[in-house]
Amino acid sequence: MFSKVSVNHPLAYFFLAFITMAGLSYINFLPGVVNALAGSIGFSDAQAGQIVALNGYGGLLGSTIAIFLVRRMRWQQAMYTCLPMLAVIDTGTLWIEDYSVMLGWRFLAGLFGGLCVGIGFSVLARLNNADRAFGTLLLIQFSLGALVIYLLPAFEMLLGAYAVFYLMAGFALLSLIMMLFLPSLATDHKPVKQSVLLSELNGNAVLLLLAITAYQLAASAIWTYVGRIGLNAGIHADHVSLSIAMTGLLGLLGAMLPVISGNRFGRLSWVITGVALSIISALLLSVSPLTPLFYITSMALLFFSWPAVQSYLLAVTADMDGTGRLSALAAVVSSVGLATGPLLASGLLERGNFSSMLYASALVFLACLFLLFKPVQAQEKAENPVLSSHYQSNTKDPI
Repeated sequence: MFSKVSVNHPLAYFFLAFITMAGLSYINFLPGVVNALAGSIGFSDAQAGQIVALNGYGGLLGSTIAIFLVRRMRWQQAMYTCLPMLAVIDTGTLWIEDYSVMLGWRFLAGLFGGLCVGIGFSVLARLNNADRAFGTLLLIQFSLGALVIYLLPAFEMLLGAYAVFYLMAGFALLSLIMMLFLPSLATDHKPVKQSVLLSELNGNAVLLLLAITAYQLAASAIWTYVGRIGLNAGIHADHVSLSIAMTGLLGLLGAMLPVISGNRFGRLSWVITGVALSIISALLLSVSPLTPLFYITSMALLFFSWPAVQSYLLAVTADMDGTGRLSALAAVVSSVGLATGPLLASGLLERGNFSSMLYASALVFLACLFLLFKPVQAQEKAENPVLSSHYQSNTKDPI
């Protein structure tokens, strides 16, 4: 009844990336979710942050469970179960007014969403071009996030305070439709290399997972409060939303790097540049007094770097382990960073002063730079003999 697309068709990459994104879609427009919860819905700022954090930790649990499911059940069956449940829970949020019930309800949403994300990561990792797969995922995340943040005020006027939850449910239902056009990937695995998870995680895998966690932690800490930072800089609230949406579009360019270039020119130089730009972004935001020019420039640097760095690091995890289990584990540690970043940031805030949080984020970015260097370089040597000989020639003692 439905025509299946080829596993190597660009639409297959797009559909799978969108389905993976839909699991925890709220992260893409997190400031809008927090504003809705702490605004017309009626929760306090602190309660809104805690609700979002519980949603994130539910996603962490779901992604963890996915690690043990990816090789024990068909991924399509799991998605056909989790996506409808996610849509029902997101829609049911409209009738919940009690804070304690909301905490549990959003944790449950995170659980099913995390399952979708973990399973989706493992499937993306088994596609032939992991750089394109994860680049497409980040491309969708940033484009959709910018679009939703820009249009959310209009949606709220049309649908009410819970408009953002209607959108989440809509993304889950749209993902179900996309599932109908996807082929089975049961026999389309990449050649399985030695799985680092079947015995034990080797040192490079651990360093890479720590780097992913560190980057997500620092980036999400800034992302959570980027709106408040703009208001503190004296920018009008409407202009803050517009600035976030417009600079967020630069994430499209960052996400396009791995989609276009893949691994043809290596990944190490790209990720080093991206993390360095992220450090500069955090430091620019900490300048006092913060001018609108510095504010917009810093957001542009971060939003350009974020998708490129993450997609390249995720592609490295896919190359390290052809079974997809390491990529599912990468989804878990990514959730750890995304859920912990807002909590860490809130603990470092001072009255009207974001400097401590921003300096801490810059230091975490710097730690990420040291963590990723060895595993990314080692994988480039293993995958590209030309780059390997180049590294060797550069490390020989001069005669």
